[in-house]
Amino acid sequence: MGISQSREPFMTDFAVENKVIVKIFGEEYPLAATDDAAYISKIADYVDSKMNEVARRSRSQARDKVAILTALSIASELFEKSSDVSRVVSQYDTSLDRLLARLDGALSDTPLKAG
Repeated sequence: MGISQSREPFMTDFAVENKVIVKIFGEEYPLAATDDAAYISKIADYVDSKMNEVARRSRSQARDKVAILTALSIASELFEKSSDVSRVVSQYDTSLDRLLARLDGALSDTPLKAG
């Protein structure tokens, strides 16, 4: 994902960056992004909702503290999802290895036909 904070769109390595203005926690941020504007808006909406959720639960309403707590919360979600993906990949690898071993066994037990 390519996002940078910018006032004007520009080209980088022949990729046109779109100017997107997003609103997070009550402030507007102009961003230059090579990704689809709708995708960037969706991400910004997610961050905004997480910051508002953290602010509601937190004793502190200071913007910087809410931002740090939100970043930690989102990082925790990322690590959890990454761990879940690794676990699922490992399970599929194990299942695939078993299946390949069964196929190898079945094929080695099958006599070859003369053609």
